[in-house]
Amino acid sequence: MISITDLAERVDTQFENATGDYRALVVLNPTDEPYTGLAVLRVRMPLKPNAQPHPAGIWDEQGNPMPCQILNSHLEPATEFRLPDGTPRPLPEGSRIWQFDLWFWVQEVPPRGYRVYRSEWVAQEVPLPYPPPETAPPVQVREALPHPGDLPKVGVVPDG
Repeated sequence: MISITDLAERVDTQFENATGDYRALVVLNPTDEPYTGLAVLRVRMPLKPNAQPHPAGIWDEQGNPMPCQILNSHLEPATEFRLPDGTPRPLPEGSRIWQFDLWFWVQEVPPRGYRVYRSEWVAQEVPLPYPPPETAPPVQVREALPHPGDLPKVGVVPDG
């Protein structure tokens, strides 16, 4: 099975009817059963001086809103932010790092397959149907910028 990073680079993460600044969330189900339930993305991002955290919204590939909630949110002062490759990026004075867990509902992620969701900041979250479990969900989540891909938004993971 290919890695979630490789998968996120190959799937279509563009949403034609989306307006504004959004991110795609690629959910990988490595199990042999379809998965419906909660998924989590752990986020660590810089906030500019005077910027405030916002609630998040999640939509499936057909534009249906999904329950989601930001939990375990905290801010810490920061003078730099490390990019995924480890490169430090200086931040303006007064910047902070915002860390949180974005829990969201996923539906019918195929066995050994994936589904792409859209995420963006909203005025109010759609609450989760129940509290998150104590253990991590069986699915993996990767954030991706919108881009065309050679794989559809829902499918079975290709070999290699």
